[in-house]
Order: sequence, then structure tokens, then C-alpha cells
Amino acid sequence: MYKKYLIALIVSSLFMGQLVHATCGSCTVDKKSVKSAFIEEVPENGKINGKALASCGMCNFDTDDKSCGLSVKIGHHIYSVENVNIDDHVDSHAKDGFCNVVRVVNVKGKVKNNKLYADKFSVK
Repeated sequence: MYKKYLIALIVSSLFMGQLVHATCGSCTVDKKSVKSAFIEEVPENGKINGKALASCGMCNFDTDDKSCGLSVKIGHHIYSVENVNIDDHVDSHAKDGFCNVVRVVNVKGKVKNNKLYADKFSVK
């Protein structure tokens, strides 16, 4: 009788040991070389091309804007988008509009004076 319990204990210990080893972080992935999917900072020349988060600056990004306007978040900074209207892609106050959700966008353009002048702006 004790032999069954002893075998079950050994098998379960081996199984649990494998789970602990699998999540211990001992894998050889270099976390410094992994790039983010999003634009993390604006280079000195101000030109950006990649994914960013976009939403209404006043409603979701807590900017000091007095009205609803399209903004993008790059790293920890919020930039208002100058040449794209907040209602160009979908009604901003709709259920899935920029005033109610934060969306992933592909953006290409230039940041100047804390504003983004977008050449391309597409919603994912």
C-alpha cells in the first residue's frame, strides 16, 4: 500500500520539478536584443515609421486638450496628430471610436514641436 503512495509521490515530484525548471528563466534568450513591436522613442531627426497607440488625447490619454483630438503615444510621450482628423477612420464617439478605445496604428511621419505630422496613418 505504501509502495503505491511512494511511487505516486516520486512521479508527482518529478512532474512538479519539470514545471519549476521550465519557468525558472534559465533559457538563453537575450532580452536586450528583442525589439519591441511599438515605436519606443522619437529619433533626433523626428522621423518615425512603425506601430504606436492612438486614441483621443483628452478622453483616454489625459492631455490638457479642451476638446477631442487624435493623439498617439510613443514611449511615455503623447503627441497630437495634426493632419489626421479624429473622425477620419470611424466616428470618434462610436463604441469602437477613438474616444472610447485605444487602438494600434501604423504611422509614418515626423514629430516636430510635440506634434506628429503624419504622412501615413492606418488603423490596425
